[in-house]
Amino acid sequence: MTRRKPTISFLLSYCRAPNSRATRWHRDTHRGAVAVLLTLLQVSLGEAPAAADPCPKHLFVIERSKNANIVVYDANRGPGGDFAASEPVVAYWLVAGEKGKREQLNAVERERAYGFDIAPGDTPGTFSMAVRADPKRRLTLRVLNDCPVVTAAIGGRDGILQKLFVQSKEGLFLPKVEYVAFFGQDVATERPLYEKFVPRK
Repeated sequence: MTRRKPTISFLLSYCRAPNSRATRWHRDTHRGAVAVLLTLLQVSLGEAPAAADPCPKHLFVIERSKNANIVVYDANRGPGGDFAASEPVVAYWLVAGEKGKREQLNAVERERAYGFDIAPGDTPGTFSMAVRADPKRRLTLRVLNDCPVVTAAIGGRDGILQKLFVQSKEGLFLPKVEYVAFFGQDVATERPLYEKFVPRK
């Protein structure tokens, strides 16, 4: 006679606490057994949960006071993990934040505000980058602890750039930037970094 493989529902019923007179120790023991058996069953069926990605989701983002739309900068890596030489970084909109619809930057946005210039860096495997909105601040695209990051001077420290926040107010023709805040993490100490930049009037 062919033996049937145990199902998840069978394991749950088999490992359920015996009855109302069972002690708390018995209940906890059976709950632990259920968790172990379900995990083993998932692995045997090839359904084990995927490990979390240790790297940040994006290189960095730009948030604005104007609305919830954000500009995202992501690393573009090939199958071997190297940066794509022709386009190592891609930038785009996420409308209404992280869970929003993805849209491309238009020509004006690429040329004047959120576009960037990028070229191979002095060290192999790195790229030198500058966002059009702040061309004097040099950024470096590189791999740190197996993760792609953008590093820059933030508050006088070598930091991993995580976010820019642009505070602006509406002008007659174009919004006027009041300040730009840089947020990051110290490469050496992993402490948070912050710098506020106020454009000259």
